[in-house]
Amino acid sequence: MQMIQKLFGKGLTLPAIALWSVLLPLNDTQAALIQYSFTGTVGGANGALRSDLPVGSAMTGIFSFEHTTSSTGVGRYPGAVQSFSLNIGSYSVSFDPSGDVNLVRITDNPSGDLWRLRTSVMGDGIGQYSPTEFRLDLEDEDGLAITGTELQDPPSLGALTSTQWRLVFEDDATGNMVRVQGVLNSLTAVPLPAAVLLFGAGLISLVGLGAGGLRNLRGAKA
Repeated sequence: MQMIQKLFGKGLTLPAIALWSVLLPLNDTQAALIQYSFTGTVGGANGALRSDLPVGSAMTGIFSFEHTTSSTGVGRYPGAVQSFSLNIGSYSVSFDPSGDVNLVRITDNPSGDLWRLRTSVMGDGIGQYSPTEFRLDLEDEDGLAITGTELQDPPSLGALTSTQWRLVFEDDATGNMVRVQGVLNSLTAVPLPAAVLLFGAGLISLVGLGAGGLRNLRGAKA
């Protein structure tokens, strides 16, 4: 801390702040929040959705979940999902924090492993149907992709025998359900932007701090 105060005194405010930020560890929330992006393809849709969400359409999305969420049963983690968004062409839905569905489920079984994410969503209606829920199922029939039922990162697609996603809609008048569904093409971990930017800014400022120190040393010798 005395070093930081001396740097402030010499007018090196920005480098000092950056140095201090690099030395500080990430807090528990930053370390525990896991974020993934994914892509996929529409493989089928109920008749009412086909014209707006046709088969073959590209799908992209992103979700995050809290890695330290407590279990309420073996492999069940309600409330784990923290954010979600999905786009199919120009159509989009987003995370509904007030909805009644929010769950990550982990199954480790010799007869088949499962990593499942379910969450309530909200978005524009299509005809008389409103989006209500998204579900992602990552399965391995060989039972080798997942070890243990603690809340963990989803397995890589190469370790799976099946990837399925579905976006469910509900008829506003009758309550009947329809859906659009498909498979994943990719699933990629996304670094937390705040942590990455903080680290990068710290490194750049430390380089500048070192260069400034060399100039001061040379000036003193002269």
